Amino acid sequence: MDSFDFNFKDIVENALDIIIVTKADMINEPGPEIVYVNDAFVKLSGYSREEAIGKSPRILQSHETDAKTKTTIRTALQKQEPVRVTIKNYSKSGESYWLDLSIMPLKNDEGVVTHFMAIERDVTEHKILEQKLEILSNTDELTGLYNLRSFNTISNNEYSRFKREDHTYSVLLIDIDFFKSINDTYGHAIGDLAIQHLTTLCKNNIRSHDVMARVGGEEFCIMLPDTNKNSAYMIADKLRNQLKSDPLIIDANTIISTISIGVAESDINDKTHKDIINRADKALYEAKSKGRDCVC
Repeated sequence: MDSFDFNFKDIVENALDIIIVTKADMINEPGPEIVYVNDAFVKLSGYSREEAIGKSPRILQSHETDAKTKTTIRTALQKQEPVRVTIKNYSKSGESYWLDLSIMPLKNDEGVVTHFMAIERDVTEHKILEQKLEILSNTDELTGLYNLRSFNTISNNEYSRFKREDHTYSVLLIDIDFFKSINDTYGHAIGDLAIQHLTTLCKNNIRSHDVMARVGGEEFCIMLPDTNKNSAYMIADKLRNQLKSDPLIIDANTIISTISIGVAESDINDKTHKDIINRADKALYEAKSKGRDCVC
């Protein structure tokens, strides 16, 4: 029996997964007191056993640790129930890492919960990959802007806010004039640079809470919250003139390009956000019909 106890302790000490044991009698601040950590904890967290024991696992959290996840853990501990979450923690040096965290209550011979044991697995690489895939699914690879799918989701939310709170918003639909001729004359690589140049120019001249997306090859959409069509028109005309005064220059060659812009404002009679987009699209068509390089 003694041999079994020794071998079991040896396994726990050298396990690749992190193992933490805390007392169960202190759920409120400062939190459950750590009474045991294994080598894997020391290696990942940067805290020595002496630094960790007597403290709470909350030393591994910060204001950036998800509040909802912390509440889930706290509720389970109060109910003395098992819980499993994914949580972002921080090492002693401040480096963040992600854990698949399982906590289970430990009972004594009388069936009273005296301790909690946490088994944690480092899933940082998986989480980073997951976040990268999420970014790729929601953004345009060339510009880093939102893609059409993401823009539709954001627009739906803004339309709902407009219906609830009557916060007028406007949309700019932007198209690079004669973009095909840029590709044909200079090549697609320069065409990509022209798209990136316009992206940077627009982002530098709109507010931080405005939303810009690439919704087509050379077509962009900017949503301007709390903005009426007159203010939106002024912003659009500023962007149009800014591109003319700040053209793309490649190897001493100036790439002349202009943009046409359609402007539309939310209306109480709109059924969905697409009604606003459709009006902006009609205004863009009008701008092109008038000879391009203008705002309608």
